[in-house]
Amino acid sequence: MLPRANRLVKESEFKQVAQKARPLHSQFLILKKIPFHDNPTVFGLVISAKVSKKAVVRNQIRRRLRAILRSGLPNIASGFKVMLVVKNAMIGRNFKEIESDLNGLLKKSNLL
Repeated sequence: MLPRANRLVKESEFKQVAQKARPLHSQFLILKKIPFHDNPTVFGLVISAKVSKKAVVRNQIRRRLRAILRSGLPNIASGFKVMLVVKNAMIGRNFKEIESDLNGLLKKSNLL
């Protein structure tokens, strides 16, 4: 689990990021970010039921993404609100594939 200080929780925050940010795409994820000055970077994960009807699969993906973010948190730039949207292609991928895709996307967005 990500620390509370590093999580997007309110629906209004998700809407704000979704409306104002330009998306960056990777093979498995879409990243949207906006500035959040003088605060730690906060992350929100969006995994639609369109990705998988099974909650077990969606939760497994969510746990893996959180673990990757938690381990890389000290290296991530502060001052942003970030929303990660999962694509259907992530189903059935192993941890290393997800980690390399997420790290590549974070580097592409200048967060890492």
